[in-house]
Amino acid sequence: MKKFLFFVLIMLQFQLYSQQITQTVRGIVTDADSKQTLEGVAVILSGNPTISSTSDAKGNFKLLNIPVGRQAFQFTLLGYNTRTVSNIEVTSGKEVILNIELTEKVYETKAVEITATKQSNIPNNEMATLSVRNFNSEETNRYAGSRGDPSRLAATTAGVSSGNDARNDIIVRGNSPIGVLWRLENIDIPNPNHFSAQGATGGPISILNNNLLANSDFYTGAWPADYGNKTAAVFDLKLRNGNNEKKEFTGQVGINGFELGAEGPFKKGYNGSYLVNYRYSTLDAFTALGINFGVSGQPRYQDVSWKVNLPTAKMGTFNFWGIGGVSNISLLDSEKKNSDWSFTNSGTDLVYGSRMAATGISNTHYYNTTTFGKISLSATSATFTATVDTIALNKDKFRTFNSNSTDNQMHVQYLLNSKLNSRNLIRFTSTYTFLNLNYQIGQYNRKFGLFVDLLDQKSNTGLLQSSFSWQYKLNDRVVINSGLHYQQLLLNNSLAIEPRVGMKWLLKKGQALNAAYGLHNQMQPLINYFYKSYNATTGSYTQTNINMDFTQSHHYVLGYENNFNDYYRFKIETYYQTQSKVPVNGAQADYFSMLNQGSDIGGLELVDSLVNKGFGKNYGVEITIEKIFHKNYYVLLTTSLFESFFRGSNQVWHHTAFSGGFVSNVLAGYELPLSNGKYKFSLDIKSTIAGGNRYVPIDEAASQQQGSAVFIAEKAFDARFRNFRKTDVKLAFKLNQKKVSQSLFISLENIFNTQNVLRQYYDPRLGKLKVEYQFGLFPIGGYRIEF
Repeated sequence: MKKFLFFVLIMLQFQLYSQQITQTVRGIVTDADSKQTLEGVAVILSGNPTISSTSDAKGNFKLLNIPVGRQAFQFTLLGYNTRTVSNIEVTSGKEVILNIELTEKVYETKAVEITATKQSNIPNNEMATLSVRNFNSEETNRYAGSRGDPSRLAATTAGVSSGNDARNDIIVRGNSPIGVLWRLENIDIPNPNHFSAQGATGGPISILNNNLLANSDFYTGAWPADYGNKTAAVFDLKLRNGNNEKKEFTGQVGINGFELGAEGPFKKGYNGSYLVNYRYSTLDAFTALGINFGVSGQPRYQDVSWKVNLPTAKMGTFNFWGIGGVSNISLLDSEKKNSDWSFTNSGTDLVYGSRMAATGISNTHYYNTTTFGKISLSATSATFTATVDTIALNKDKFRTFNSNSTDNQMHVQYLLNSKLNSRNLIRFTSTYTFLNLNYQIGQYNRKFGLFVDLLDQKSNTGLLQSSFSWQYKLNDRVVINSGLHYQQLLLNNSLAIEPRVGMKWLLKKGQALNAAYGLHNQMQPLINYFYKSYNATTGSYTQTNINMDFTQSHHYVLGYENNFNDYYRFKIETYYQTQSKVPVNGAQADYFSMLNQGSDIGGLELVDSLVNKGFGKNYGVEITIEKIFHKNYYVLLTTSLFESFFRGSNQVWHHTAFSGGFVSNVLAGYELPLSNGKYKFSLDIKSTIAGGNRYVPIDEAASQQQGSAVFIAEKAFDARFRNFRKTDVKLAFKLNQKKVSQSLFISLENIFNTQNVLRQYYDPRLGKLKVEYQFGLFPIGGYRIEF
């Protein structure tokens, strides 16, 4: 802390009497429905109408000499709803580029009244009705505990919780994390996290780089027909374009790694741009400083992200994008410290690695001023490798598990969007996904005394998805969104047709009632279809899961919003979800259910003889109270009360592994700008309390007799660990110099060093139950420079 303050003071002494620092703010204004550029939009710096601009024939605008600091801008055009965007952070190191969409008014009379509102949370998808949050990269940097990670930011949303400090898996309304859809640039992508596990949707560190993210949407229920094949939540992420007028650079070091980024135009006078960022792990350095990550090995990773934007005069706009990451770690029990977590059983060494990549090219072309099409070609890949060696008392090692599995996908997608008039918007999408897999997984079977191939499969199949969406505006106060989504898995011809409908009714100024319904289906993780059961008598293998159907979920959501004024907002939503056709054990009556998958650190539990005869249900209420950033501070309070249940093949209802019962977050922050915004101090706090993780109790006496864990099946997930409590504090400093901005932060996560239980397990070598805890006090810091 002393070094942090000393560095800040050194930088300050050169800035006390310097001149006012300004920056350029520019961008483009388009129609929210047709995506056509809008000419003649009046752009004004809020609070200073003398600084203004008007968009040209291509929708471009530019404001010069905007003072650094947080600013707001108003956009006005006759016939369109006025929009004000606030809390835009202007720094000296990078130009601010805004992409603004305006919504055309539906006139019932000749009178035209345009009212400005502080619209800071408008979703990108016009068809969204409720249960959606729009976020930007600045928020992922601002909030305490977010670590620049979109998933950790999403965990501050009402209805969302995280069961593990070391990972960013998110639990949405009591659903399994494997029901979360990740989408980037309109394409479904594999889990974008380092050190991921087969079938998981989270990990310790995100591959996504928030420096490249544009405003993106996060859905928690009843989402539009554009999205399919998931039942829990949707991350719809967008990559921003690079600066197309000047070259800019970013350097950063922190918990997420050493980073270097560059962006700029290809040539003067051409609107095309590039954007690229590379990151390499810094955990070696943190370990050298004595910071423990809870593992016996040293995590190593690296990733890259890029986007190229190429507009043309006659052939539309081409975009080429991609992300990729590589990570590996050795979790060696032979080198384990007492404070390290036991991801594996005692007496085993695990060597693990994962690789993920996604890339695509798209072309957006306009047929006329109201209709455009977009064709996308993309490819994704996810690979997981693992070996487990058992360590004998004489230190000899014996290979007991080996895995090398790869999922490849290739997507062809076409989107057609047409604004028929000010009342009607329609959209059609069709996607074919070619699925290629190569699973090589083997395990030593102590019962049979031989190494058994759990999976030895190379295969191909396909997934078809199509959707039709229609938005109808009855008037300026009532909007109805409806649609159908279709999906078919060619492996076994499972298919589903899903209706979606939502309505938003604006009451008095600032108030709204919302309601939505959606039917959502999800195919099982592909590896489960090909899992084989071994028959020791015949020495043969049988695929018993190949005919599994989709899991089906009905979402019902009702919401109310009240924007008391430009800066205070209240929202409440209540929901009910049902799940049917859930895979459960068909060979014997037990509590296994696919609804509980994703709760284990090690990934999926592979089970044979699964049948779609399970059920589930979730219900809850969520409250959000927000004081939007104004007068240098913000406050956000979210509370969720929820329950989640499942029924396995034993026909007994239990809480699911994710039925935490409640979660509450309090976030607050204050900024102190000095010397006309040339430098500022900021303090951010986040405090969370949530129901503890549910678990299946272990019978210690029976485990001692058997020599391995014996679970008490009739009490599955009935008990919870004590409540999770965590408070994070972040202190930051930013310095704006001419053409250069620098920032420095230190974050103390779990500042009270609360011991939150991670899991309970049986140690056969000690013959007793042991408890592992999540991170204690976790200090991290970072430095960033932009020029």
